[in-house]
Amino acid sequence: MTIDHTRQETQRLKQLPSLSPNIQRLLSACGDPNITQTALVEVLSESPTIAARLLGLANSAFFGQQGQVRSLMSAISVLGLITVRSVAVSLSLSGMFRVKHCPHFKAERFWTSSIMTALMANEINPNIRQELRPTADSVYMAGLLHNIGLLALVQLYPVKMELSFIAYEENPERNLGEYIKDRLDATHYQAGVWMGSKWHLPEEILLVMEYHYDQSYRGKHWPLVLLEGLCARWANQIIDGQDELSPEADSLSALGLPIERVEAMWKQMRNRLKSIQEISSLFD
Repeated sequence: MTIDHTRQETQRLKQLPSLSPNIQRLLSACGDPNITQTALVEVLSESPTIAARLLGLANSAFFGQQGQVRSLMSAISVLGLITVRSVAVSLSLSGMFRVKHCPHFKAERFWTSSIMTALMANEINPNIRQELRPTADSVYMAGLLHNIGLLALVQLYPVKMELSFIAYEENPERNLGEYIKDRLDATHYQAGVWMGSKWHLPEEILLVMEYHYDQSYRGKHWPLVLLEGLCARWANQIIDGQDELSPEADSLSALGLPIERVEAMWKQMRNRLKSIQEISSLFD
């Protein structure tokens, strides 16, 4: 299979030529760091399934409300704007892909990693040196979507992706993308760019999708790409139970990030892991 064939097949997914108007509005609203609760409720009300899942989550035992939450406005107050944005975007996109035919693809882990990457990037971005600091409206959504190409390849090539996941589990010293490329002559990073281009996502998000794994990337929008790559690696380290932060000193220095602030954020996110996993279980 050639890389052109993989690209054509990825772009041929029936869901990909265009996002529905509702999902477009939802992505736009959830990507706005300054959106008000009232404006977000208005957009969420157009998607009854997502609204119902948010109410269910807010009333779950984990959040201790025991059926007291009866409106979207109350759900946002309980869950917080950032959590609601994560759930809304993840639910809208996860429903577009069929992943059940690839047992070794772990949907809960995928969304835990995506949400945690977005949260960490959003949290640490204000500490980046001012002249390099990415704009706030790109940071959260880039983190949430950085690995979305994986979903398309799992749907299109469940058998080959299953073999890739098995090989990676047996020998995680190699990058997952290398195992995928062995079988598809393309990576999930490239698949994300092909999908994102069809969805008319901003250039900086496409670059994050394609290069976030590359610590040496210094092309266009490199501070955002480097930030999201750092946060993606840290997220997976937390999920894997790593006790100490792997700081990647060169990357921190390039962004002007103080190690003390990063370590504080790391501890905070470790403490939030269970709540993020609870949210991600909605998409499994």
